[in-house]
Amino acid sequence: MTGEIEVQDLVVSKVLRQDIDRYRSLFPHVSAAIRLREAGKSIVRGENIQFVYTDARHKNPLCRVTPLGLIKQGKEQKYDKEKYRDMLLEAAKTVLGYFGFDRTDFGDIVQKRNKKWWYAISEERNRDIENEKM
Repeated sequence: MTGEIEVQDLVVSKVLRQDIDRYRSLFPHVSAAIRLREAGKSIVRGENIQFVYTDARHKNPLCRVTPLGLIKQGKEQKYDKEKYRDMLLEAAKTVLGYFGFDRTDFGDIVQKRNKKWWYAISEERNRDIENEKM
């Protein structure tokens, strides 16, 4: 969130599973492929499309991402910090959800819990240990 990361470390890669013209929705990788095609690059089905989220909430889907091929080297590139934060929290939820991890611990949902998820796990473990001693 502080901006101390290289844009190349934020690149998302998706395979274009069909020809661009066959897509009915402008998914991020499709938008990036369209922009690359407009820039004169040849895009074919099966190609790996690399892009960076620059403004995930923009009204125009073509402006939500910037293809890696259109990022100018040496020039500072803006990226959507909130989108990457959300992606990181979703990944953490997938991996740590079994242990009770919840996005509400990070304040992005209205209902905020009083205890952090790891405290709840620790307390539950301590209760189990006490029950076993009895």
